[in-house]
Amino acid sequence: MKIPLHASADEGQTPDSTKNAVLARDLQAAKRGDWKAKHRIEVTLTPLLTDLAKKRASSIPEINALMDAGKLGIEKAIKKFKVDSRADRFPIFALRFMEEKMDTPSSGGFFSKLFGG
Repeated sequence: MKIPLHASADEGQTPDSTKNAVLARDLQAAKRGDWKAKHRIEVTLTPLLTDLAKKRASSIPEINALMDAGKLGIEKAIKKFKVDSRADRFPIFALRFMEEKMDTPSSGGFFSKLFGG
């Protein structure tokens, strides 16, 4: 039997409902501009993001670039997601935005925009 590291006030909650409550709290905080909450959401979705990037590229630099693009998709999904709805649906909702950002060709980085490269 596993003993939880942090005892919660509501001992009747299942681990999944606790994760959903934390995700809902992080989504609300990220909508208000909390960078730490946004980072926690990105960390939560990293396995999904990694799988999507590995399916689209084979080299590590390409995978990293796609993961960066996917994180931009997560940011867009956070802005558009209705926090009143169920938070456990957020990864499914964000999937479309992550894939959209990964599939669009990048416009280059800062220096390519600056020097027209």
